[in-house]
Amino acid sequence: MIRWRRAPALLLLAGCLDDRPFGATGPDDAGVTLTPAAAFLEPGSSLPLAAASRLPNAGSIRWTTSRPDVADVSAAGVVAAVGPGIAEITADDGRALGRSRVTVVDPTVPVRTWRRLTEGLTDGALLGLWSADPSTTFAVGQFGLILRTVDAGATWQRMTTADTASLVGVWGSAPNNVWAVGTGGAILRYNGTVWSRVASPTTATLLEVWGLGANEVYAVGAGVALRYDGSVWRTLPGAEGSELWAVWGTSRFDLHAAGQNGVLLRFDGATWRQVSSPTQLLLLGLWGSSSSNVYAVGIQGTLLRWDGVVWSQVELPSRQDFFAIWGAHAGNILLAGNHGTLVRFNGTAWTLEPQQAAGVNLRAIHRSASGGDFVTAGWDGTVLVHEETGWRVGTAGPILFDVAPGPGGMLYAVGSSGAVLRGQASAWTRLSAPTGRSLFGAAQVGGDLVAVGDSGTILRFDGAGWRDESIGADYALRSIWADESGQAFIVGDRGASLRLLAGRWTVTSTPTTRFLRHVWGLSASDVYAVGDSGTIIHWDGAEWRRMASPTGALLRGVWGSGPGDLFAVGDGGAAIRYDGVRWYLLTSTTGRDLRAVWGTGPTDVYAVGEGRILRFDGARWSVLPAPTDLFFLALKAGDGAPLAIGSRGAIFEGVR
Repeated sequence: MIRWRRAPALLLLAGCLDDRPFGATGPDDAGVTLTPAAAFLEPGSSLPLAAASRLPNAGSIRWTTSRPDVADVSAAGVVAAVGPGIAEITADDGRALGRSRVTVVDPTVPVRTWRRLTEGLTDGALLGLWSADPSTTFAVGQFGLILRTVDAGATWQRMTTADTASLVGVWGSAPNNVWAVGTGGAILRYNGTVWSRVASPTTATLLEVWGLGANEVYAVGAGVALRYDGSVWRTLPGAEGSELWAVWGTSRFDLHAAGQNGVLLRFDGATWRQVSSPTQLLLLGLWGSSSSNVYAVGIQGTLLRWDGVVWSQVELPSRQDFFAIWGAHAGNILLAGNHGTLVRFNGTAWTLEPQQAAGVNLRAIHRSASGGDFVTAGWDGTVLVHEETGWRVGTAGPILFDVAPGPGGMLYAVGSSGAVLRGQASAWTRLSAPTGRSLFGAAQVGGDLVAVGDSGTILRFDGAGWRDESIGADYALRSIWADESGQAFIVGDRGASLRLLAGRWTVTSTPTTRFLRHVWGLSASDVYAVGDSGTIIHWDGAEWRRMASPTGALLRGVWGSGPGDLFAVGDGGAAIRYDGVRWYLLTSTTGRDLRAVWGTGPTDVYAVGEGRILRFDGARWSVLPAPTDLFFLALKAGDGAPLAIGSRGAIFEGVR
């Protein structure tokens, strides 16, 4: 059973869930303005009230309380919560009065620790891949990232290396003799036990490594080509001025290199020499089955073939940017590119290879020469493994942006490159989605899961399949909220707002063109959206209206326990509260960006962000121990406990 909000009975008795907690007139008609106009405290806590006299010649403030057994007040205006109940605090400046309603509620046990439910190995981009044999594959990427599987992709481990250079290429002659190259001329070698740096004759970025054997290995990069002879790496002539992204060949006297501006080079055993190219587009991958059947692949659907004499263009069924090519033999070749696009050659024709395992940009592909199947890798630490039944995710660490309940009583987390995870407790699995676009928001609408994202994407999942309800916009839809009856609101870039009316998404005008980052509501006639430059707007059932904001910070999350107790958080540790009368600043105790806010009641509110978890107890924010330094991007109710989700596919559950 999924529980989404707990409302203590005393809150209902307080009457302070009304928009204006002092009846029809409200405290601002008085001559003394108190901030906050309404507050919630737990016994033993204290809160200073700020008083501002609005009439001239006002005297010193004299403070009184209607219920000292509930909340007392000092001569300085500091309220001390004593016991459950409701007290009215009055400020008298001799000419006028101001009032603040203080509700003291029973204490709530806070979340004390966070339990990891699932987390990927990395969210870094994987840029190079090499399979030593059907069981062993290495993947390398940003900031010294190296992953390895030794069980044909069933499980993956992150390998230890002290190097922080981004690694772009990897190749080996055996599982215990593997090379990796990257930025700053970095060359690393694995001896079966440890990775270590090897002396490099260049500081230029190396973009690929490949070899004919243990004592004949080649590397190419930004204006440089190298050869390892079994002893040392040496520079080869002829590559100067060429940014080379790929190298492959059949022998020392028949090597090819390809790169920027369609450049194609050939090595004759002594020097790299340029050959005529039929394109000026970037070429990123090379593979061949023989000296007269070599392919080069690149951006905008570019594919070239070398027949032993000249390079010529080959038509493909896609115009995507392709970054990698590899083959089992001349009749089984695979290309990998952006948005998870795969194209396969069966010896007769090039056709799109369907896969919905992940829509990430793919950067590398390989297959062991001794058998096994294809493996491809790319963004978000993603590795896809091909099996008889199709493609599956071997490992991945997508950025998760939101989580919501959906079909089957399950929870669904959505994220980068069309990632959707379905689960409950610690059992989370990847769910195929028909998009490679990032999904930023999710909500349960009429029992279905609705996810929104880049380029006007709106997808609905009913537990059996997906339905595309996208609006075809060129801007991002960032957040969605729905009530239990199925009425729903979507907000996004350029002040965009959509409402679900009679089963159709309808554009609703807003008083802003700012990027609206989050939407949340108490009911279909009481909805709030926040965004850039401190923007706050409110839907009253008829139209969106702008609300006065006390901050110019980018606001990323909004939530409340009632109309007189709303919170918004954002960049730079920004935190503000609405007390039923006005939004005012809170001190958040952090300068780091906050991305989401959620709670179970007015004295049990949490905010998460850049390696930070904060809790508001009605009086002040405090920093809680964070289980990780990852970036949390959403905070929602889970199956009886709060869930914090974010980068590296991380999902954590709060434990009280």
